[in-house]
Amino acid sequence: MSRLIDARAWRRLESDRPVTQLGTSRAAAWLAVTLLLSLVWRPAPAADPDATVNVTPAGVTLLYPTATLPSAAGPTAANTLVLSQAPAAVATASDQLLPGDLLHMDVYDNPDLTIELRVPNDGAMVFPLIGPLTGIKGMTCDGLSHRIAQLLEAKYLTSALVTISIKEYSPRRIYVMGGVAKPGAFDLSPSLNATAARAIGEAGGLVDDADRSNIVVLRTDSAEKSLSLPVTLGNTGADIRDVTLLPNDLIIVSRLDRVYITGRVKSPGSVLSNLPNLTIARALSMVGGFDTFARSSGVHLLRAGQPIKLVDVDAIMSGQAEDLPLQPGDMLIVPARRY
Repeated sequence: MSRLIDARAWRRLESDRPVTQLGTSRAAAWLAVTLLLSLVWRPAPAADPDATVNVTPAGVTLLYPTATLPSAAGPTAANTLVLSQAPAAVATASDQLLPGDLLHMDVYDNPDLTIELRVPNDGAMVFPLIGPLTGIKGMTCDGLSHRIAQLLEAKYLTSALVTISIKEYSPRRIYVMGGVAKPGAFDLSPSLNATAARAIGEAGGLVDDADRSNIVVLRTDSAEKSLSLPVTLGNTGADIRDVTLLPNDLIIVSRLDRVYITGRVKSPGSVLSNLPNLTIARALSMVGGFDTFARSSGVHLLRAGQPIKLVDVDAIMSGQAEDLPLQPGDMLIVPARRY
C-alpha cells in the first residue's frame, strides 16, 4: 500500500511541475540526441568553402551551392547530388593518346582488371567487363581514367579508382618547312612543352628572307578539320605570339616575296611572287604539278589575315572557275585523296 501511495504521490508531483521545467528537460534531451548524432556521423569536409551544415529535426544536410546530400525521406529533385563530368583537360604532347601508345591500366583493389593495351589506329579498345570503347585517340590519360571509372561504377563496382598511364610512347613528330635553315621532321619529346619558336630554333632558325609576321601552325583536329594557328616572332618579347605544339603539327614559315607550295606535288618548294601573272595554276605547274595521290579539287590557299580558302583546280583547268592571282606570302597546300 505504501508503494502505491508513493507512486501516486510521484505522479502528482510530476503533474504539479511547471511547464517551463518540462520544456527545459525536452530541450536538453533533444540537445543530447543532436550531440550523439554528431559524434556517430560526421560528414566529409565540404569541397566548397561556402558549404554549410544544416541540422534540423528532419535530418542533417550538407548544403552546397549546386547540390545537397539526400535526406532520409529519399532522393528528390532538390536534394539529389549530381556528379558532373570531369573537366576537359588541354592535351599536350605528353598526355595525348595516339595510335601505338602502350597503356597500363590499374584499378585499385582489383588486380584482375590490371592490363596493358596498345592504342590501335582506329582508336577503339576493348577493356575487361566494359567491352569496346571508341574515340580514345586524342583523349588524355585522366579523361580515359574518368570514363572507365564511371562505366565500372555503373554496373560492377561501388567505387572505382582507375589509373591509366602511358608505359611506352609511339613516335611523335612535328614538321618545319619554309624559311628555316634546316627544314624537315623533328621528334617531339613527351617530357617537354614544345612550342613553334623552339621548333624553329631546332630547324636552324629563320633565314634572311623569312617573314616573321607570316608563320602558321597547321593542325588537323579530331574531326579531320584543318586549323591554321598564327605565330608571330618579333624582335622583342612583347611581339612574340607562340603556339604549343601537338604531334603531327606542320609549321610553315613564309618568305618575303615568295609563294610556298607543299603537299601532294612533285617538287614542293617556293616560287618568287613577283613573277608577272602568277596564279594558282601557274604556281602549281612551276613545282611539277600534282603527284599521283593529290586531291586537286580541294587545294588549300592560306593568306595572312584571312580564313583558309578551298580551291578546285580541276574547275580552274576546265574554265569553270577563276584562276586566282597569288600574293607575296601566300601558301598552297595540296592534300591527299581519300579512298
